[in-house]
Amino acid sequence: MLGEFEQIAQIMAPLAQKAKGAFALKNDAAVFHHGAGEEIVVTTDTLVAGVHFFANDAPVLIAKKLLGVNLSDLASMGARPTHYTLNASYPKDITTDWIKSFASGLGEMQDNFDICLLGGDTTHTIGPLTLSLTAFGTISQGMSLPRLGARVGDLVCVSGTIGDAALGLLVAQGKLEDQRGHLLKRYHVPIPRIHLGQELVGLAKTCLDISDGLVTDMAHMQVGIDIELSKIPLSKAAQQALEKDSSLLNSILNGGDDYELLFTIAPEDREKLLESAKKTNTDISIIGRITEQKALRLMKEDGTCLSNITPGYRHF
Repeated sequence: MLGEFEQIAQIMAPLAQKAKGAFALKNDAAVFHHGAGEEIVVTTDTLVAGVHFFANDAPVLIAKKLLGVNLSDLASMGARPTHYTLNASYPKDITTDWIKSFASGLGEMQDNFDICLLGGDTTHTIGPLTLSLTAFGTISQGMSLPRLGARVGDLVCVSGTIGDAALGLLVAQGKLEDQRGHLLKRYHVPIPRIHLGQELVGLAKTCLDISDGLVTDMAHMQVGIDIELSKIPLSKAAQQALEKDSSLLNSILNGGDDYELLFTIAPEDREKLLESAKKTNTDISIIGRITEQKALRLMKEDGTCLSNITPGYRHF
């Protein structure tokens, strides 16, 4: 096992080579700047073995998930990602090869989204593997996308498909089959909608990413919403699973870990939305509308409401 400073110099420093202000991870702190008229957007997430991922998950997948969930937060604000810092607390069974594989996952992910390591901290822990990542991005002043502010009549939209990651967790637990591996892949590696988020700046009235479940995250918008269940986009794998077991609907609607964007637009901007979808090569679905009544209603095709949806994930 390499020592702390050897790990930093040999494994992590290459991830920071594009950031001049990282000083090859040799200084006590890092420096970065942003352009005139820009604001810095900051987000942070902590992943713990046994809580957010399985302890025996491949380190390259853990790395991609760690960076992906943070990039998804930046996407929900419409920001352009620039840098990130990493705090890693390793238990004694972590090896140098594990850390190298973990770093390779970070490297692949950061290259895909033009972001690089800026610094961080490495420690030993007697508890489970704990990884904290803070991501930084920039956006034009006053243009970040808010969670609140949706108006009556606005259209409710989502990117991608819903429920794949939640079903993927069931696959990882041995409770569901996934012949093509699509669901498991969606669970392990989120797809942060960075390009779509930037395209939504000036178009979306509100925006957030779906991390705790579609229904739970809709509540954060603090408005009345009517959702047409038939309009919620599902992958073929999710459709097939639901056809075999209708009880999986709850996991699909509120299982969490989708990391898709949930946002609202004015009805008159529907055509602009279609242009944004085409420009970013992203599937977007209009699934409902903001209403005057202060309630979330999940509408079936027969006009009745779906009830008894189990709340999404909460730590406490």
